Amino acid sequence: MTIQELQKQLDEMYANNELDEAYAFLVEQVNLAVQRQDNATILFLLNEMIGYFRVTSQFQSGNQIALQIFKILDMCGLEETIDGATSYINIATFYRVQGKYQEALSLYQKTEKIYHHELEPYDELYSAFYNNLSLLYQEMGDYQQAIDMQKKALAIVEQLDDYRIEEAITYTNLSQMYLSINQNDKAQKCLHQAISLFQQYGPHDPHYFASLATLAQSHYMQKDYVKALDIYHRVLHFIESVYGQNKDYQTIQKNIDRIQKEMKTIKGLDLCEAFYQQYGRNMIEEEFSEIKPYMAVGLLGMGSDCLGYDDEISHDHDFGPGFCILLPHDIYQQYHKQIQASYQKLPQEFMGIQRLTSAHGNGRVGVFETESFFKQFLRQIPQTLDDWLYADENALLACTNGRIFEDNYGQVTQIRQYLSYYPEDIRIKKIARCLAKMAQSGQYNYARCMQREDEVAATLALNEFIDQTLSLIYLLNKKYKPYYKWSYYGLKDCTCLQAVTPLLLQLVQLPSQKQHWPQKNSIINTDDQKVVLIEKICQLVIGELHRQGLSTSDDDFLDNHTLEVMSHIQDDHIRMKHVMEG
Repeated sequence: MTIQELQKQLDEMYANNELDEAYAFLVEQVNLAVQRQDNATILFLLNEMIGYFRVTSQFQSGNQIALQIFKILDMCGLEETIDGATSYINIATFYRVQGKYQEALSLYQKTEKIYHHELEPYDELYSAFYNNLSLLYQEMGDYQQAIDMQKKALAIVEQLDDYRIEEAITYTNLSQMYLSINQNDKAQKCLHQAISLFQQYGPHDPHYFASLATLAQSHYMQKDYVKALDIYHRVLHFIESVYGQNKDYQTIQKNIDRIQKEMKTIKGLDLCEAFYQQYGRNMIEEEFSEIKPYMAVGLLGMGSDCLGYDDEISHDHDFGPGFCILLPHDIYQQYHKQIQASYQKLPQEFMGIQRLTSAHGNGRVGVFETESFFKQFLRQIPQTLDDWLYADENALLACTNGRIFEDNYGQVTQIRQYLSYYPEDIRIKKIARCLAKMAQSGQYNYARCMQREDEVAATLALNEFIDQTLSLIYLLNKKYKPYYKWSYYGLKDCTCLQAVTPLLLQLVQLPSQKQHWPQKNSIINTDDQKVVLIEKICQLVIGELHRQGLSTSDDDFLDNHTLEVMSHIQDDHIRMKHVMEG
């Protein structure tokens, strides 16, 4: 058999997915070529075996074949020839798949020297060479070199007749490089070129599915999980039907598993921003481009998703794709009905998730007039220090949480920045109030209730102490406190007083301490482990007051720090208020 006949028979076997038969045929033909001492045929067949072992991930066997190829090249004096360069490329590609990058790079560099000596500058062999070298640089993390090599390959194949499949492969490889450095627009442009070429010239070519896998990756990066999964499953089926569950199959399966996991755990803010980028932005630009400069778009307001604290449990209500469009009064009056109508036409499902709205969750997304949106929480934007003192903390948090995806007019961002946190005099006033309430509930009344054997009242006192401790931690961290469901969880975002977090958990996990209170008259009863924990927490608080320059006292009783803390208030009117006020 001639080499051309061997190649034709092998191609037919691969086309029919007869991998075992192809390997048996290769072994048989190698033995026959050895008997004939036909080194050219042996070299061709061993190179085919390298390819077989690469796609079937049989690396140990392939490495042995590579050594045999090197010996034949040396024996036949082919080390500096085009035949030698062809073998080097095959072995280098095999090494790359194994992660033997330096060995692969050395062989590619050797090949390039041979090509420069033997070939014209735009010879077709350069195209495959630069493609393979680019893939190596990509896996080594040198993305700029990888892109440069792909561009060299593309410049060559575009000039060659009947090389449209190679051109499509090159576009696919180049798109992968761009995705690696987050240049998604350039990647998408290359992918569209590649897929168009494959559909026209090679709809059944194996490389077409590599292009589709890259397209799936681009959808994944845009958070379009449903499309990504659909394409990945098609690619997975093709790989298994032709090559079995090889390394490429396992890679695609891992991608599928990762997407399915992320779909279960995706945060609402990320979901809604991806939904806006994929659908909302286009709707606005195509239908309302003239008023886009006045729009702010994002997700903010009430809800666990706006805090970034949502989890799988949160998905059962008031969760799903959606966003807020905020407009100045005049623009809202003129256009809100048209915009809301277009908003309602957006897909109701995204990433496999439909928005679920509870009876109390209506009106959280859609089109809003800016000032009215904020006033639904605050009634009015605080103007004076008294306004700030009595403003509802949950309302302030609702106005400043979440994420703004785009604010062209700037009004929403300006309001959020203004409301971002209390004026310093108000923060100090509220700190003093928390100290007084912590002392009253935890250091004083808990013990008195236990002395009276009133465990219900003692539990209420303990709960008040915990609530005030949480409030104080947020104040010392200059953050608004979330409502009760998330106030403990949110401590993970607080840097000051982190040591208090586990103590609060211990405090609520302790059983009743009533057995330690018979005939106890002392308020600081160290036999009661809850009392011990309360005092530990108070000591940590005092240390933080010192660090922030709010108190210099070492008194153990928090109430005795309140007057010094209040003395730091600059405004006379606020400083003269009762410690418990506000």
